[in-house]
Amino acid sequence: MARLDTARVVQSLASSWADELLDNDSWPEIARILLALGCDWPAATELAAMPVTSETTVLDAVKRLAEQTGREMGDLPALDFWDTVCGLVARAWRFGVFDEIDAVYRMNTLWWQIRRLDRTHSQGLQLIWQGMGLKEMHDHLDVTDEAAALLIEADRLIPADSVNGQLCETVLHAVD
Repeated sequence: MARLDTARVVQSLASSWADELLDNDSWPEIARILLALGCDWPAATELAAMPVTSETTVLDAVKRLAEQTGREMGDLPALDFWDTVCGLVARAWRFGVFDEIDAVYRMNTLWWQIRRLDRTHSQGLQLIWQGMGLKEMHDHLDVTDEAAALLIEADRLIPADSVNGQLCETVLHAVD
């Protein structure tokens, strides 16, 4: 696992703190996974140790996590939140967390959150939209090959050695 690549993914997720796109109660678990991966940012350590979460306390720590991972990234470009989430769906598929059809069903679930967003600037949003379309077609056709091709493309949205299957699952659960 490359810590710098993980920092890019985490920074993307944590930077969404103001929009609360991730369930606040999931951040302590996400932080525990990060610590197990060797990503011991002070805010992650704080989040992981929270016995009872309060929205204000969690959001303050997540904001600090975004700042800490942003500093670690240096001049590397930030990842778009929805590109990251789409990439996590694909990476979970690659790790065998779920199959191609389950992955497009997951994208269909995400579509409900993105349906009103401008898809012109985010490849992840476009791929989620395409995944939703494949889910709709799945009722009538075998779309396994098309779904696999879409997921291969989506997997490229996040760095290769940035996450594990457990982090993918936890984050995706937090987005639902």
